[in-house]
Amino acid sequence: MVMPFAIPELSVWTYDDLFDLPDDGNRYEILHGELLVTPPPAFGHERVGTKLLVELIRWCEAHTDWTVLPRGGVYVSQTNWFEPDVVVYPASGDGVTDWRALPVPVLVVEVLSPSTRKRDRHRKRPVYLAHGVPEVWTLDPTTLEIERWTTASEFPEPMGDPIRWVPRPDVPPFELPLAALPSTR
Repeated sequence: MVMPFAIPELSVWTYDDLFDLPDDGNRYEILHGELLVTPPPAFGHERVGTKLLVELIRWCEAHTDWTVLPRGGVYVSQTNWFEPDVVVYPASGDGVTDWRALPVPVLVVEVLSPSTRKRDRHRKRPVYLAHGVPEVWTLDPTTLEIERWTTASEFPEPMGDPIRWVPRPDVPPFELPLAALPSTR
């Protein structure tokens, strides 16, 4: 019989504390020293996130040497560590063995779920932007509505159809019709 794991009570969690947690399928993140535990995502959540991930990988492979990862880690500080649903790093990632060595991402996408919607939109998003992430998208998998936030945003910009992302002037924009994303309705 496997004994359940009791998460220790810490007043402030750090990145280093995460290595003492079990690999149990939960997502463990830290926000201002608070441990955030999220159960594995629902099927529809993963399906829409994976489709966007695949299309971003194709675009990045064709036009840049950037790395696109699902649940890629974003190390902000010892007390701020996130695992967004999709993250694009402006580097190949070759030879990197520690998340902390990666550059600041150029894009972070959080696929919203009922249990994390408020946290992703209102608590994590401002930390990403303050860390220097130029764009954060929040994607509602039911309606396929995407809010685009930038460091200059006071309010979100609803993305239209197609989704359009212009991270650099020297490459063609990333474009994806919303119909290419599977809705969870």
